Amino acid sequence: MADATHQDTPRRPRISFKTALTPIYWLAGVNAAACWLVSWLFWDRFAFSGTLFGLGCFGITVAFCAYLYVLVAKVDRRK
Repeated sequence: MADATHQDTPRRPRISFKTALTPIYWLAGVNAAACWLVSWLFWDRFAFSGTLFGLGCFGITVAFCAYLYVLVAKVDRRK
């Protein structure tokens, strides 16, 4: 059996800039809204409220890191 070279292997199609980031933006937005709402509802329990507030911020931080990664990765930036 012959060894396959990189020319023989099929190339993965590139995803668009918008398609790559839309799901993580939705996830971060819904996560932040839900965590911050529950954090506000339980404002009298500081440890629980603070943990939920931080968890909401974490989702936004992950989305920002994904945005930075997609900027340097090879994706098509067509609209």
